[in-house]
Amino acid sequence: MVELRLIAGVARTGAIGDGETIPWHYDEDEQQYKNRVADHPVIVGRKTHMGMTRVRGTHPVVVTGSPDEYEEDDATFVSTVPGAVEAVAAEGDVGYVIGGQSIYAMFLPYADRAFVSELPERKVPSRVFPYLGTNWAVTERHEYDEFDVVEYVNEEPLDPAEAPV
Repeated sequence: MVELRLIAGVARTGAIGDGETIPWHYDEDEQQYKNRVADHPVIVGRKTHMGMTRVRGTHPVVVTGSPDEYEEDDATFVSTVPGAVEAVAAEGDVGYVIGGQSIYAMFLPYADRAFVSELPERKVPSRVFPYLGTNWAVTERHEYDEFDVVEYVNEEPLDPAEAPV
C-alpha cells in the first residue's frame, strides 16, 4: 500500500505562495525538502509542475484535468487520486504531495503524514495550505534556526482507491 505524505512550507498566515512563485527562500528548508522527496515520486498540479525545477531523483506525477494533452519524459500525467496513487505505486511505496493549493486539498483526506515547515513570514495569502483537521496529530517537531518542521500523522486516512474518479 502506498503512503502519501504532504509536504509544504507554510507562512503564519497559511500562505504557501502567491500563485506564481514562492515569495520566500530559506536554504535549510529547501535542503530538508530536497532530502525528504529525493528518490520518491512527487504528486503535483500541472501549473505548479510547469513553474518549478525538478528535484533530482524525483518522478513527477502531474495531476491535470486533461492528462492526454501532455507528454514529458520521466513524468506521468493523471486526472484522479486513484490514478496518481497507481502511478506512485509503480515507482515505490511512498509519494510526496507537493502542491499547489488545490492538489493539497484534493489529497488531504487520503494522506498518511504531513511535513509542514512553519515559516515566520506574514505574507497575505493568495494560495493557502488546507486546514488539516482534528484527525491529524503532531508526532514530531524539528527545530531549525529560522523555522520549525512539524510532522503530523493522519489518524483516519481515507482509502485513495475509493476517491471519486
